[in-house]
Amino acid sequence: MLMRNRQGRGFTTIEVLIALAISAALMAAVLGALVTSFEGYRRTADSVSASVSGRLVVERTQVLIRSGIDFLPVPAGPTDAVVESDFLEVQMPDESWVKISWDSATSSLRWEEGGNSWLLLEGIDQIPEVGVDPIAPFRLRFSDGRWLTSATIDLCMNGDDVSGTDLGGGGIEDMRFVGSAIPRRVAWAE
Repeated sequence: MLMRNRQGRGFTTIEVLIALAISAALMAAVLGALVTSFEGYRRTADSVSASVSGRLVVERTQVLIRSGIDFLPVPAGPTDAVVESDFLEVQMPDESWVKISWDSATSSLRWEEGGNSWLLLEGIDQIPEVGVDPIAPFRLRFSDGRWLTSATIDLCMNGDDVSGTDLGGGGIEDMRFVGSAIPRRVAWAE
């Protein structure tokens, strides 16, 4: 009588170990790809969040300038035409005042109105390039030493100081937001 061979029904220990090693290597590669993918997503989300915030602040400041009826600071003398400042105060048509100011100690831009103060934007260091002194965020042009004819908002945001989406880590590039506006009374007069 012939006897049947009972070997060959299962995997040997060496085959199981090889399969486990291949599975572990594949899992490590997949995990590395997921970590890289999440890091790219985080950087993109933080950058977009900071970019949108910066643009909104510049656009809102332009609206204030367009609708404002009086502005501070004014030039020191009647022959001075340009004022570079860390703050801008705008009197609104309802006679209330709004102040936007840059605080170099906290690298932040603040909004003040009616005795209240709110944080507008963080990471504003006003350093356009490495090794350059900080620049003023507001450049105001006046005629006759008193009447604002145009204003430029120039915000330099340090990507390392931006809070972003709070997904953790850094890696946001420095950004610069520039916008100009003229008061409506000047636009209508011309």
